[in-house]
Amino acid sequence: MSSVNLKRQKELNAEVSQVMDDFDRFEYGFVTHWKKIVAAAVLIVVAVTVFVSAKVYFNHCENKAAAALGQAQTAEALEKALAQYGSSAAAPAARLRLASLYVADKKYDGARREFQIVSGDCGASELAWRAMLNLASLAELEGKTEEAAQSFAAFSRTDAVGSEGYRAEALANAARLFLAAGKKDEVLKMLDEADAL
Repeated sequence: MSSVNLKRQKELNAEVSQVMDDFDRFEYGFVTHWKKIVAAAVLIVVAVTVFVSAKVYFNHCENKAAAALGQAQTAEALEKALAQYGSSAAAPAARLRLASLYVADKKYDGARREFQIVSGDCGASELAWRAMLNLASLAELEGKTEEAAQSFAAFSRTDAVGSEGYRAEALANAARLFLAAGKKDEVLKMLDEADAL
């Protein structure tokens, strides 16, 4: 056998010996700590099972709430569904529908209450912006044109990202109401703000 082959054989034997030592250490560690390893595996399986079960249950509850709120067509049915599922993710849209039904029935106090809930609970979202604009429109319906114009003007100055379309609607309504009231300076302010959009 040549010296190169002999040297290579020694290297291979050393590598095999090292691998065998690693296997022996692994086997010894497993035999020594098998109870801890099995307990950790069982805990992981239980934790994953609990998490998945909770997620499935939560999704089931949300789907049930969305179905109940979506199927309710009358004010009474929406009130009943909201009493049961008022904290679900589908509740704000259902509250806007309920407020619209109240407006159609001229129950302005109920509509205002629902619009205020949505505008307060939804943060900077399209539902909250719609509720705020609807509050101003409600003031106009009640004949409070100055309050409505001021509400539209105040909303038009929000700087929430994504609210540009709602702000433009508020500017147009504020300018319309100020023009009807003969407040040309306010109309000019609204037009300047519209240019800045």
